[in-house]
Amino acid sequence: MVEQFQEPSSVLQQTPCEKDCDTQAIAQTPEDAKARLKAVVEQVPRHREMFIRLLTFCKQRRTLEEAETQIASYPEYPQAAQSPYHLIMTMVNEGGLRWIELDAQGQELTDERKAGLTEDEIDDIIDVFAVQTTEIGEDAAQELSPESRLRALFDKVPQRLGAYLDVIDFCTIPRSYKEVDTLLRAGDALRASVASNSQPLQPSFFLDMLERNGGLVWKDGWIATGKGKELAKTLRAAMA
Repeated sequence: MVEQFQEPSSVLQQTPCEKDCDTQAIAQTPEDAKARLKAVVEQVPRHREMFIRLLTFCKQRRTLEEAETQIASYPEYPQAAQSPYHLIMTMVNEGGLRWIELDAQGQELTDERKAGLTEDEIDDIIDVFAVQTTEIGEDAAQELSPESRLRALFDKVPQRLGAYLDVIDFCTIPRSYKEVDTLLRAGDALRASVASNSQPLQPSFFLDMLERNGGLVWKDGWIATGKGKELAKTLRAAMA
């Protein structure tokens, strides 16, 4: 079991970008900033889907507590190497989320409102922290969405589509590797799928690729994600 960090958000009131802010302040084009953000999102596989869902969830402004609770509800979270707070701050520091300070009336504490106030006076005004997805965060979440990645995966080698869809359809409940192996070896889809060296692909290949692209998640067994099931249903209907 990966060790979990349990620090409460109420005592974590550090300013975003506590690492080298001068380095991050170097001018970037929007495309450079988005590329950097996407690289960070994809860097740690166990965090990838959580980051993408978080950026989508926070298109509407959310309190820090709401965002932390949302992350903790994700099926991937038990395998996370960081606390919800640290995952959120990663997106803040990489430009995917905007850090917001609110007063007791829910009004944002802008730089103009802070002008002339001491740090203690500012701290007294802040009632709650919030986050909201930035424009590049929205773009990155869309480009890395499970639907976009799965469609690209399915289009890459059309001969493998049948096997991918069979696995998704089969995994509407948690399935073991052995069960998926038996399913694929009993049908025609696996025989129609070969690697670049013309050797048959193993069932583990399909599980790995579907997990990497947001179609499956491990939760007491391999189970299809909501987006995976939606896309499989759409493609099955189009193939009928």
